[in-house]
Amino acid sequence: EQSLFMAAQPDNLLLATAPRYCQYYNQLHQLPLVALPLPFDESQQKKLEVPFTLLWHKRNSHNPKIVWLRETIKNLYASMA
Repeated sequence: EQSLFMAAQPDNLLLATAPRYCQYYNQLHQLPLVALPLPFDESQQKKLEVPFTLLWHKRNSHNPKIVWLRETIKNLYASMA
């Protein structure tokens, strides 16, 4: 993950495009950054979505640790949507 170097430069007029989850870090650290939605309609935004796929070997399908990890990752991304 990239550092929040821009936040260390309070007297600039920089513009950045970042993933939506960066807004969470902005709020968490109370940074003076502004998050604005992209000026696209819903159909255009859908084209920008990047799918994530979880892969594991079938021998680990019932491993409690792997099951926990998969569910944790799924819940994390579901809560950010």
